Amino acid sequence: MDTAELDAVLASFVGKPVGSGSPTVAPDPVNQPMIRHWAAAFGDGNPVYTDPEYAAKSRFGTIVAPPLMLQTWTFPTPQLVGIAERGGAPTESTGESPLAVLDRAGFVGTLASNSEYEIHRYLELGETLSVTTVFESISAEKTTRMGVGRFITWIATYVDDAGEAVAVQRFRIFKFRPLAAAPAAAKAETRADAKADGATADAPETARAEPEPTTAAPAPDGKIAVGAPLPELRVDVTATLVAAGAIATRDFMPVHHDRDYAQAHGSPDIFMNILSDTAYCSRYLTDWAGPEAAVKSLAIRLGVPSFPGSTLVFTGSVTGVEEAGDEYVVAVELRADNNLGPHVTGTATLTLPRT
Repeated sequence: MDTAELDAVLASFVGKPVGSGSPTVAPDPVNQPMIRHWAAAFGDGNPVYTDPEYAAKSRFGTIVAPPLMLQTWTFPTPQLVGIAERGGAPTESTGESPLAVLDRAGFVGTLASNSEYEIHRYLELGETLSVTTVFESISAEKTTRMGVGRFITWIATYVDDAGEAVAVQRFRIFKFRPLAAAPAAAKAETRADAKADGATADAPETARAEPEPTTAAPAPDGKIAVGAPLPELRVDVTATLVAAGAIATRDFMPVHHDRDYAQAHGSPDIFMNILSDTAYCSRYLTDWAGPEAAVKSLAIRLGVPSFPGSTLVFTGSVTGVEEAGDEYVVAVELRADNNLGPHVTGTATLTLPRT
């Protein structure tokens, strides 16, 4: 298939749903055990997730689910037998997709690029979430240091039992033909996500560092200055931490827990999945802003991988503060770096009550 033919085939997917087209219904309602498991895996001590008495007195009025658990709720129940042969897909695929088309055309490398969330409200216990996903765009061929490929973007809309949207997510990946011999510098800047198959990166050479405790700063009160720094958060990345995050987010892709599988697919070790990245970003924001804060948006760009034996260092700063009724709207820039360079860079918006 030449480039023009491939362009035409890929264009036919734009605007169409991923998979069968029917909404994917979460296999279980929002529940406390899964929330508790998620919070434990990421060291998130926010009491509105796990303490009924505290949550009842909070602005939420009840236990709420962490806002970045959306994909965790809607992942289908995985069929573990054969998951490695399916490239980490939890179940057998139905129908054609642009990813399969590109795989057959030799674009077998997959790197996550961006993930952007707009969160309308937090979920409560007992709610059942559904998601509909549509391909938004597929780029023309692009040449990068990783190789020639295409960016694929899809939009997922999450709805509650009443059919009301609770969140929207835009997710982008790069499907590419891996270079035969990528330079070491380029390899060190790759980032593989939960569907990676062929991405490579150099192993970190620094010794493992113990995390340093951080104390959350007081929540913004309208007097906080633009440019004010957020306190540093250090996360010691171990094999246990990587695997725990993958399991808590119900991501059973073998590259996140099986070192042999990861190495067979070009990675020196298992690596953190993208859902763990968003979980740590959410924790970082509410550790600082306090349990009354509500994360309303999070947009991250992925950089170098996060391997066991390294330390992620989260930093951030306030970029804007506005009053909106009885709330403050606070804009933040954040990033997480390790010994290889920037792992995550992004922006977020939070709201906090003014009283």
